[in-house]
Amino acid sequence: MDLLPVVFRFLHIISAVTLVGGVLAWVFGFLPALTALSAEVRQKVENAAAAAWRPLVLSSILGLLVSGTWNFTTNFLHREGLQPAWHPVFGVKILLALHVFGVALLATKPGNTKRTRQLTGVAVSGVVIVLLSALLRFLSK
Repeated sequence: MDLLPVVFRFLHIISAVTLVGGVLAWVFGFLPALTALSAEVRQKVENAAAAAWRPLVLSSILGLLVSGTWNFTTNFLHREGLQPAWHPVFGVKILLALHVFGVALLATKPGNTKRTRQLTGVAVSGVVIVLLSALLRFLSK
């Protein structure tokens, strides 16, 4: 058994779980818990959490870029027999992933007053990416 495909698939999945799961936990768990705090304290807590979370965001993005590039070039670049819808679905997935990467990085900046709205958008895009990934698996058979 070739171990490299397993390693890159694991890296892709764990990076996606860390990034999208972190955003979902932030939006639906962490932010609602902060509503009882004053605006000043809430901002300090959010900034501290964002600073702690930023390295995970960066490492997840790097993991997704490396593993996604490897997976694409080894599994799909020269593959024949993909359904015609595969390419546009893949294109939308990549555009959404770029949105998630950029906005997740912006959301971890200190003093960001738009963090809640940005992370809500990232959460929606992340869930859509997971849905598109399932669709791509179906379209590649």
